[in-house]
Amino acid sequence: MNSVEISNSIGHAEVYKPSWKTWLVVIGATLLCLGIYSLYPITVLAAVVMFVLFVFALFLVPNLKTWLLLLPVLFTFGSSIFELGPLYISVTTIVVVASFILYLVNKVVGFKQFPEFPLPVYLILFAYLAQLASMFMSLHLHDNTVGNTIREAHKVFIAAALIPLIYDWYGKGDWLMKMLKMVVLMLLVMSVYGIYQYNFENLETVGEMASGFDLAGRIYSTFHGGPNPYSGVLELLIPTSLAAFFFFKTRLWKTIALTATLLGIQNIMYTFSRGGFLTVTASCFVYLIYRYRGKVWVPVLALSIFAGGVITNAEEFERQLTVFSNTSALMLDSSLLHRYVSYMGYLTQIANSPVSGVGWGSREFFHGGTSFYSFWEVRHEYSVDKIESFGGVNSLVLEMPLKGGVFSVLSLLLLISAVLVTFSRLLKHGREKALGMGMICGLGAFGIHQIVDNLIPWPQTGAFFWLVFALLISLAYPCCDKQVDSV
Repeated sequence: MNSVEISNSIGHAEVYKPSWKTWLVVIGATLLCLGIYSLYPITVLAAVVMFVLFVFALFLVPNLKTWLLLLPVLFTFGSSIFELGPLYISVTTIVVVASFILYLVNKVVGFKQFPEFPLPVYLILFAYLAQLASMFMSLHLHDNTVGNTIREAHKVFIAAALIPLIYDWYGKGDWLMKMLKMVVLMLLVMSVYGIYQYNFENLETVGEMASGFDLAGRIYSTFHGGPNPYSGVLELLIPTSLAAFFFFKTRLWKTIALTATLLGIQNIMYTFSRGGFLTVTASCFVYLIYRYRGKVWVPVLALSIFAGGVITNAEEFERQLTVFSNTSALMLDSSLLHRYVSYMGYLTQIANSPVSGVGWGSREFFHGGTSFYSFWEVRHEYSVDKIESFGGVNSLVLEMPLKGGVFSVLSLLLLISAVLVTFSRLLKHGREKALGMGMICGLGAFGIHQIVDNLIPWPQTGAFFWLVFALLISLAYPCCDKQVDSV
């Protein structure tokens, strides 16, 4: 075809004329946007537009597994809280529930078989059922608001819905590698922002001066709830990223993993969490001993370099170093005194009501009538109004019997059993033991911290806990009978 023929064919091309249905859709969408813009905040219009763009993107990338690789991203930035009827719910919780529903719909509508889940998954299911029994007992015996009871009773297990999804779709091969890369990348992102936050943002220091420490402020990166929930995420991800450094094959991802690990360690120092400082240091040291069993000098040298860096900046990290340098000051620290007084109160309440506890959804308040933080004690009363957030019981080990009684104790024991069974299985029969050992160190560090803190209920922290645990289950129980998924 010559240039004249091409010109004639273009010139005689039929002009597109939208049908009346197309005009109706365009006009309707325009009026809808104008109505939303005039009647609701701009955020509502943005949400509607984002939803439309999301639906359009689903047509472009229809593979649901590819989209759910964004889960670590959404957990990292899903800190916003919304009021939903009788509940307050976070973006992270919405993402977890929506992802689980999408997974179920994909399986059921597509007539796809579920994998044969291993023992730890069933132990978690039984733990959740025991927690449900505790919740119903609270509803029956205590006068707390129903919404408060339901929400607080679920706060530990809500993100456990990730386990079947992660085990089935991201438990092996290229998909496991992709999910691990996303987790490491998010550790890098939150660590970089944490360093920026420490150096350039105005962080809250109220309470630190009263505690006897002159801090620049404790970082929390993108995490709702403050430095302690963030330190819990770092406990989970830093040993995992360290193990990923040895697991990755390419130089680029090895560099990313090592950078994320080192910056994560710096972030745990900037949270000024003593629990996080001790558990992260110990977990990384244990992992290096495992990795270099024949060369013990390597972990010893790494620990010596880290200790030298901390000691060089002893004035900045005084809060953490009191664990070693000033025992008397540590024992008189307001935070530890608060915990001691609170724990004594918890144990008394547990002894008074060992079967039913004080009930999930109870209102917590501080009692004492003094301005000294160290002499406050947490008390409980039946909630008659909706509670925005639950806090005060800074020990998961004590909270379960305190609020849920015997059923919650059973639930906690089943949860611990699931973790220990997975640990044992990985070390005996699992695949990629070196990678799994990093996750074991992270989960172990996080678990020890729960004795003196209560971090799983924070939505973002809990989501990362269950994500890492699900990946560990996948390594401990290879699902070899499944067909290889295409990437």
